[in-house]
Amino acid sequence: MSPEQIPIPLEKKVEIKNGVVEVSIAEMTMTDKEKKVYQKFMAKCVAASPRSEKDAMVACAVDFKKMKDELMAEEDEDEDEEDDIEEMKKEAEEEEKEEEEEEEGKTLEEKIKLEEEDIKEDQKYLKELKKKAESAVKKQGKMEYREKPKTSANSVGIITVEQINKWEKEEKNENRLDELKETKFVWKNTVDL
Repeated sequence: MSPEQIPIPLEKKVEIKNGVVEVSIAEMTMTDKEKKVYQKFMAKCVAASPRSEKDAMVACAVDFKKMKDELMAEEDEDEDEEDDIEEMKKEAEEEEKEEEEEEEGKTLEEKIKLEEEDIKEDQKYLKELKKKAESAVKKQGKMEYREKPKTSANSVGIITVEQINKWEKEEKNENRLDELKETKFVWKNTVDL
């Protein structure tokens, strides 16, 4: 079934006026967008259903009521994508027209020069890409380091054996009182976690 073959559901209204019962049956009020979404959904649902067409229509109508908000949101997204594609096509067409207008009043030699310039630009771009690809292949499997200016923040202090010996002598020459002061000072500045 195609979406055009799907009928819009009917709506029944019952009104009682002055003791008279009025029953009206008309198409359900829907926006054009809702009708489009309804017809698309119903066509797919009925075609996929193993039931008879009448039973499938009833079941699909119930499913549509449950899923209406989701389906409408999806339709909005689809419309946004379509709008973006149309804008891109328009922009491409405008660029082509501009190029044609630029070339219109020019001689054959000028057109050839423009084409040569375009070719040169394309060749430069391809050379840059080739260089990047070659450097990536060369660097593959290797670590790359950037040179930074050496500062105290990023420098690693190398401790020599002489420095270690000097510190050990200072520790040995420390008396018991100095050691207790140092320990006390360190403990005061320690925070229990």
